[in-house]
Amino acid sequence: MPITKPHEGPPMHRPNSFKPAVFPTRVTRAGLLEALRRPPVASQFSAPAMTLVLSIRLMASCVKEQRDPLADLACRLGSIAAAKAVLDFAQGCARAWPETAAVNRPCCHALTPDEAVFAQMVEAAAAADRAAFAALLDGFVRCERHERLYLLSQEALAALAAAP
Repeated sequence: MPITKPHEGPPMHRPNSFKPAVFPTRVTRAGLLEALRRPPVASQFSAPAMTLVLSIRLMASCVKEQRDPLADLACRLGSIAAAKAVLDFAQGCARAWPETAAVNRPCCHALTPDEAVFAQMVEAAAAADRAAFAALLDGFVRCERHERLYLLSQEALAALAAAP
């Protein structure tokens, strides 16, 4: 009969059993620089997230041209409620953001870092994942502002889903 070592044997299936650590792959400087050079693109995100980002781009062009963005948003989204929710989301982010958010032109497929954060906020809110939402904003936006931004993200997402 073979002798088994104490650490060999069937894996433990208890809820408090030890789980080995998963270490991330080694990141090289060249790999990190290459990842930073490639901006996120619209196809990486869900349709509701991109609708929100494109709505924010439309709002930015309206503000630049000194027009009321609510009318243009309502026309584009097909709903005053959705337009108001997106406007509230953008205003909430503007109050919480440490600096003015940068947005690309509406025709650009690449996203700015701020737009990528907006899209990730909506995706975390859609998944009802408060931990991912907080981790996304941690160190960037003050912690006491996370809850308000989470609620605004969920409201905008619900209003966009209800729009025709």
